Amino acid sequence: GLAQLMPETARNLGVNPHDPRENLEGGARYLAEQYRTFGSWRLALAAYNAGPGAVTKHGGVPPYEETRNYVKVILGS
Repeated sequence: GLAQLMPETARNLGVNPHDPRENLEGGARYLAEQYRTFGSWRLALAAYNAGPGAVTKHGGVPPYEETRNYVKVILGS
């Protein structure tokens, strides 16, 4: 779907990942949840991409090229 929610994440959010409206609403809620948890957009985006467990495990943006590029592109830095 549009927000690229993992199946388990979509289930936890109670959204149908194949319904565009539900998918985007779920993605927005999930990103907001990550922001509340980590307190910064940089870490929230990393958690959205790699999962909150990876951010916690690495104490910041995980050393995954895909995640580092994702955060960089989204933040424009």
